[in-house]
Amino acid sequence: MTDKQKQILVGFFSGLLIASFFHFATRAPNTSLKTLLDGYEYRSYDARMKSRASRSEEASIDDVIIIDIEQNSIESLGNYHEWPHAYHGQLIDVVTSGNPKALLFDIIFDEKSADDFYLVDALATNQVNLDPELSQFADQFLVSHDPTRFVWSTSASPATHHALVFENADSNNFLYAMNQIPESYQAGKHKIIVPEFIANHLPVAERIGNKYYELLNASHGAGSANFPQDTDGIIRRAPTAIFLKGPKKVFPSLVLSAVKDILKIPNDGFEYDFDNYVLSLRNENGDIVRQIPIDDQGRMYVNYYGLFKTFYYIPYMYAFDQEMLDPSYWDGKVALVGASLPGLMDLRNTPVQETFAGVEIHANVIHSILQDEFVTKSSKQQNAIALIGLSVLIGILGSLPKKPYWGFLFLLIGGFVWIIFTYDQFLSRLFMWEVVRPTLSMALTQLGVLSYSLIIMDKDKRFLKNTFSTYISPKLIDQMVESKEEPKLGGNEAVHTAFFTDIESFSTFSEKLSATELVELLNSYLTDMTTILLENQGTLDKYIGDAIVGFFGAPMPVEDHEYWACVTALEMDARLKELRIRWKSEGARWPEIVHSMQNRIGIHTGPMVTGNMGSTQRMNYTMMGDSVNLTARLESSAKQYGVYIQVSEDTQKAVKDRMTFRALDKMVVLGRSEPIQTFELISKKGQEPDIYKEILPQFHKAKDLYMNKEFVEAEGIFNELDTLEDMFPGRKINPSRVFKDRCKHLKQNAPDDDWNGVWTLSSK
Repeated sequence: MTDKQKQILVGFFSGLLIASFFHFATRAPNTSLKTLLDGYEYRSYDARMKSRASRSEEASIDDVIIIDIEQNSIESLGNYHEWPHAYHGQLIDVVTSGNPKALLFDIIFDEKSADDFYLVDALATNQVNLDPELSQFADQFLVSHDPTRFVWSTSASPATHHALVFENADSNNFLYAMNQIPESYQAGKHKIIVPEFIANHLPVAERIGNKYYELLNASHGAGSANFPQDTDGIIRRAPTAIFLKGPKKVFPSLVLSAVKDILKIPNDGFEYDFDNYVLSLRNENGDIVRQIPIDDQGRMYVNYYGLFKTFYYIPYMYAFDQEMLDPSYWDGKVALVGASLPGLMDLRNTPVQETFAGVEIHANVIHSILQDEFVTKSSKQQNAIALIGLSVLIGILGSLPKKPYWGFLFLLIGGFVWIIFTYDQFLSRLFMWEVVRPTLSMALTQLGVLSYSLIIMDKDKRFLKNTFSTYISPKLIDQMVESKEEPKLGGNEAVHTAFFTDIESFSTFSEKLSATELVELLNSYLTDMTTILLENQGTLDKYIGDAIVGFFGAPMPVEDHEYWACVTALEMDARLKELRIRWKSEGARWPEIVHSMQNRIGIHTGPMVTGNMGSTQRMNYTMMGDSVNLTARLESSAKQYGVYIQVSEDTQKAVKDRMTFRALDKMVVLGRSEPIQTFELISKKGQEPDIYKEILPQFHKAKDLYMNKEFVEAEGIFNELDTLEDMFPGRKINPSRVFKDRCKHLKQNAPDDDWNGVWTLSSK
């Protein structure tokens, strides 16, 4: 077999193996890899959905209408929270008199006090000679505030559907799981009938959050208004039903409650097929009238027809007054009552828009069902065929060129064609193919072919020299060629001190400096800082832009490596002060931002692996391990406290007798679950600036009060210390201000009894 035939065969099997990996390994439930790739798949889906939605015009859909509680209605009818329920009863009477298909309330109602109504009624009834004008006002008030109007109108309407809210139990707030439907709620006509083994697939709730059972009993239909978000906070899918766990009852969504009525679906007409991921709706005659694609929890992908207000919005004040809008307008339409005002807390994040009225999501769902237009996701079999076919094709094509890098041309063409194809399929058919997995599979297949070409097919001296000449001597390369040996990868695990530093807000420097000036400034800074690192027995790992990564204790042992890391940090800080003075003395050559340059440093001592690491093509003497990642987090999180040298407790314990620290926080950094105690390195013992001799005792006293939940006293001390902190140019925050603000927050949001002071950082 020739080398070319071997290469083609390698391409074929590379594509097959990598495609199989992506199809099986990246779909294993509850794995980080699945979560990561699904997240990127969702983003590609969002891009396609937004592209499709952007084509629609505002108010272009008018067979599903949104009755909007918006600003004009608030100004006309008063504060929404003070509206009498009789307003909603009047709206039901007006709208349903126009013969709509359905009227849905995307609002959760609680009973309102009727004391004012009964007081006015009593006063008007018991007055013998009531002033005519006052009598007319009283009559108008009694009509518009009749507490029975809403329930009576709901009961009389053949089209009104009210929202149910389902919750999980919260024993801390005395919201316990329901073992049965409340006796006050006659839920028989609202629930649907599905087998229990099917119900177990559906989203589960433990209790009904509604309390206004009289209204629900009067409602022609009722359903869940819940819209669970995906893990990234975006609403892409809508439940079709909810399984109430205790009573073992299934309730449709608010939209499906209306659809059930419109399409004449009986309570047992919901047929879930979780083998083929389809929900079939059968009407009273037994005919399948809809087949809705669903996921493994019975949720359907929301078909967003456009951006916010693609559906026709009518102000509430017009809809409930038949003199302003003739009821015949509602004939054959679906009406949804909801709110678009930000203050009413019903704005959601969707693939097409970050701020989107929740009621319009319901509108999209019901319009999709009535129009029989659904988003369909590719099946497992289709995904497997696409992955294997594309990867094998790229593997074979990438093996054909004499120069292996030309194979990337086939990769670019294949990726481009696949993306265009998936967009076309979605825009024309609402069919959702995967994009990320096939693209990554093709890319890794091409990399596999390239790796084989470079590693196996080109084992000559030039390859070895090009790969290792900067790492080992030419003499050793000659020996490797003769013996066909290569450098060995590997490392040793031990406790060392990791050291990270970079320049604060360095990205803004590129806006102020030319490329030449930026390089000159950075070279000057890195030279001085690296010199200090090496003079104090540190090992330079790498530069990452303006960042310096180093460690102490390897490859040669260093006694007191924690101490030398702290000394290095202090000397770097001192040297940077000298550089700032020099740059400032050079006048207009450097902009003001250079005159106030600051760097942040993170130091942590812990177990890590040091040694030759990388690939067989290129190695580097470096460090790896969780301790390294933690050090990077200490450096980056220092900005959240306004400090410039942040040290872990493991380092602080080793040098606390020779260094002065400020105890900062007990925190959980991003990417970890275990808390760590951190400190600000101030100086060597006895060399503290005078201001810290005053700040540190009071700061630690305030921290003790803070840890004891005495937030009022602690806030007072932190407030005084905030005025003492040195807020030099460029420093936007300081530890005293951080804890002062945190005390304010904790006063208003009291922590749990078992609170231990741990603070979780939400960013790096």
